[in-house]
Amino acid sequence: MNPFDTGVVAANGLHGVMTRNIAKEQTRTVANRDYPFFFNPMWSFLGERESGPPGTNFYRKSVHVVYFWNMLDQVLVRPDLMDSLIELRTLDQINGGSLLDAAGKPAVSDHLPLLFRLRLS
Repeated sequence: MNPFDTGVVAANGLHGVMTRNIAKEQTRTVANRDYPFFFNPMWSFLGERESGPPGTNFYRKSVHVVYFWNMLDQVLVRPDLMDSLIELRTLDQINGGSLLDAAGKPAVSDHLPLLFRLRLS
């Protein structure tokens, strides 16, 4: 799923939100039930950016609605761990070798890997 898909954003799903400020609220009440948030930093990795590919998966199909680039690989953290997330990036090269083809699309696999580090001490 992409960061904006129902299963990721729904309160009764993963409840992943795009900003730290919303996640800091910890929960949201829906139908008299509290649902805890996840912070989903992957929103900022989707689309045209200064560096890095615009997603982790490229999929082109001959249908009316196609996103081309998707962010199917994600790292979600609870609000209490947001400050522990010290590195997060999409890997587009390993040991100096590109994981992208000449057109800038994933070449080695249909997904690009993510690298993340948490400081838990």
